[in-house]
Amino acid sequence: LKDRVFINQCGVDNTTFDDERKNDTKRRELAAEFGFPADARLLLYAGRISPEKNPDLLIKTIARLSKSEQYDYRLLVAGSGPGAEHFAEQSERLAPGRVHMLGQIADKEKLADLFANCDVFVHPNPREPFGITPLEAMASGVPVIAGRTSSLTENLDGAAELVEPGDAAALST
Repeated sequence: LKDRVFINQCGVDNTTFDDERKNDTKRRELAAEFGFPADARLLLYAGRISPEKNPDLLIKTIARLSKSEQYDYRLLVAGSGPGAEHFAEQSERLAPGRVHMLGQIADKEKLADLFANCDVFVHPNPREPFGITPLEAMASGVPVIAGRTSSLTENLDGAAELVEPGDAAALST
């Protein structure tokens, strides 16, 4: 039996995803790498880009935030999926120059640096079965904004800003 059973410990690798990775120089380099102003507010989404993850909510949110006169909001999207091309087109149409698609990031160290050096992690999925990426963001010392739904209410309640799911106005406040 020992040879046939494998126990997968689900959870966050908090030695990799750690707030010790926060670094002002890396943060400035990150903004510059994508042509964003150094003082831009960097929002991050990491995950699959497919309809069930509700990526259109991210587009509505960044479009809404792009009208802000107080801050310059930008969105970094780490991930790929069947909706990536549509997402990129709609982002450019509704929030020109505000979204940068990073594609799939296989290098865990690079992903952890990205998490730690963004300002906010945004999680639009209305039916999240567990939510490992919001937990990785929190382990990285990054505030999380997510919908008040499914497992997120159990895993993130009291530790993240949980808002009305599917509401771009709530997600952008």
